[in-house]
Parts: sequence; structure tokens; C-alpha cells
Amino acid sequence: MQPEDFGPDDLFAQIQGLVEAVDAERQMRERAQAADRAKSELLAVVSHELRTPMGAVISMSELLLNGPLDGTQRRYAETLQQSAKSLLTVLNDILDYSKLEAGRFELDRAVFDLHEIVKSVGSEVQAQAREKGLKGVVNVGTSCPRFIKGDATRVRQVLTNLTDNAVKFTSSGAVHVHANAGEANGRLTLRFDVTDTGIGFSEFQKERLFQPYVQGDRTKASDYGGTGLGLSIARRLVELMGGEIGCESALGQGSLFWFTIPTEQGETTPFKDAPGTGTLTGHVLVVEDNAVNRMLIGAYLEEFGLTYDLVENGGEALARLTAKGYDLVLMDIMMPELDGVETTKRIRKLGGDAAEVPIVALTAHAMKGDREDYLAAGMDGYVSKPVRGRDLFAALVPYLSDDEDADADGVIDEPFVAVR
Repeated sequence: MQPEDFGPDDLFAQIQGLVEAVDAERQMRERAQAADRAKSELLAVVSHELRTPMGAVISMSELLLNGPLDGTQRRYAETLQQSAKSLLTVLNDILDYSKLEAGRFELDRAVFDLHEIVKSVGSEVQAQAREKGLKGVVNVGTSCPRFIKGDATRVRQVLTNLTDNAVKFTSSGAVHVHANAGEANGRLTLRFDVTDTGIGFSEFQKERLFQPYVQGDRTKASDYGGTGLGLSIARRLVELMGGEIGCESALGQGSLFWFTIPTEQGETTPFKDAPGTGTLTGHVLVVEDNAVNRMLIGAYLEEFGLTYDLVENGGEALARLTAKGYDLVLMDIMMPELDGVETTKRIRKLGGDAAEVPIVALTAHAMKGDREDYLAAGMDGYVSKPVRGRDLFAALVPYLSDDEDADADGVIDEPFVAVR
């Protein structure tokens, strides 16, 4: 088309085409954002609706095991608890992978006791190994500082994933867990090695191990179980922490899985060596819509020597706080009509002592952005479901302990997270 042939109608057609293209792109972007929101909401619902009853099974079996049982009853309760934990592991793998894929995974950064993490995981390894007639060896190198800065939950998760696999795929011999520290690129770097004498794998299998939904030998996958997501999640988590992960093996000759993470030494001053000890005093309001969870949390609070009241929703919580005083509120997040976040906002507007009561969330999900929402609503921290006795106790210590040295600025091991 020659310039003289280009008229107003042609210009209008081009502009209209550009406008339509921009509008189409905007609609595609809005649909993608809506799909992302829907996926996040589905994850939140799945997390809450599945982890809540699963957590109740685990915690109730824990309470049973703490009581007087004969040998047969104890074996039944232990089997019940282990089976529930296995199901929860599968569920957590699926949820973690979905959050990683959606870019909604957030790392914590706090001071934690590295030695306690390794020894705790090591104790689980040794217990699992004994059941299979294996030897479990755990070693923390002298070069490892005790206190470091990082995400204790995710370090434990990756290490547990590797040790669980080592025990799972080893029928005779031993599993060794070793932690060491050195310097790389001018930074303190931790290295964790998990060595086993198990079935091993070939070079071809090695290339595919860290891909999702892959197990080393598909012909034997049904023998060992699992989602095939564990190593993929471990790789993503290590990379998020700025580290590397790898493996060495040969068929029938065992395996070595290792990972490194850069870190820095943490100050020991704010860390409490034993957050699960001491005496608690106070009156607690539990806001939880699930009847089993109310019974479970009440049982734990009784064990701690605390008095408490139970309510089923946010409206009842506001009425109770207006009528009488409490030393702390345990607030479920997902409740019908008035959820935990909105209830907390309204509590903070009550005025007087009721508005200042410490509020700790009970949540079956903690996705990226959730912590900011809790903080903005006026919460003081959260405890992840399934709630375990030790973790709940640790969450209450900063507010209800009669120990003058216990304050809310102390660093408490996961899954209690102080948000202010």
C-alpha cells in the first residue's frame, strides 16, 4: 500500500486491531490470575479439610501413647499413629509441590539449634533402622556451629526426606547421617551426607531421580510406596536456600545423598534450649469449629495445667472476650461465617484489656502471604496443624510461663512462628 492510499479508515482499523489485541492480552492475564487464585484457594481448603482430621488422628494417638496401655494396645496405637503420619507425609508432599510450582513458597530465617535438628532426625533414623535390623549412625562434625540462621523446618524436611529414603531402600547393613561445615565463596556452608547400604541405582536412574513423580526403579515402586515427589521437593527447597543437592551410587552398592546450604552463625542469646519445659499458668480461650480439635486441644491444655473455655466460632469468641478476661486466645483460621483473621481484627478493636490479649493462630496451611495477613490482623504467632503437644506448649511459653526469663522474643523451634 502506497502512503497516498493509506486513509483514515485504514488508520482506524489498525488502532482498533491494537486495542483488540491489548484487550485480549488483558483478558488472558486476568484469566491466568483468576486460575492462580482458584488454585491457591483450593490448596488452602484441601490443606485444612484433610490435614485437620489427619492431625487429630496423630495427636489423639499421641495422647493414648502417653497413657497407661498394655503391650497389645500400645502396638495398635503406635501402628495407628505411624499410618496416619505416612498419610500426612503424602499429603504434605502434594501440597508442598503445588506451592512450589505456584511460586507461593516462603522460607523462614531465624536462629535455630542445628545440633538439635540433626540429633532429632538421627533419633528417628535409629528407631526406624532398629525396626528393620539395620544400624543407624549419626554424627555432627566438630566444625558445625550449634546455632545458625535459616529455615529450621525446611532443613529438617530435606534431611528427613533423605534419611527416610535411605532406610526405605536398605534391607541390610547401615544408614549413616553426617553433618559438617566449611567455607565456600567466603560463606559458612553446611554439608549433610546420608549414606546407606541399600539397593543403589544406575547412572541412567540418577539423571531422573530429582524429577517429580520419579522413583529409581519403577518395577519396584509399589514395593516401597511414596509419591515420587520427595526428592523433587528436596531439590527445590535446597535451591531456594541457595544450596546444592546431589547423589552418588551404583546398583547393589548403596547410595550417598548430600546437600549443602550457605548460612551464617546465629547468636545464642535469644535461643531457649528447652521451650517444652517449665510451668504454665493462665486461662485460655480456644476458638475452633472442629469438635475433635476442640477435644484434642482441651486435653493438651489440661496436661499443661491450664484452664480453658471452648467456643465454636468467631462470634462466640467476641462475646466471651467481652464478658470475661483471658490470658491467651488460640484462634482457628478457617471457620464459617467469621474466620480467624476477621475475628482477630474485631478483637483488636474491642478496647480495654480484651483488645490486648495475645492471639496465636491454629492453622492447617501457611502459604506465602499468610504470615503477613496474620500480622496485619493483629496476631502474635501461629501453630501449624497437626498440633503436637510439645509445639503447642512451646507456643504458650512466651505468654503463660511463670519463668521470668521466658519472653516473646525468644526463638522457638518450628512449627510455632512468632510474627512480631
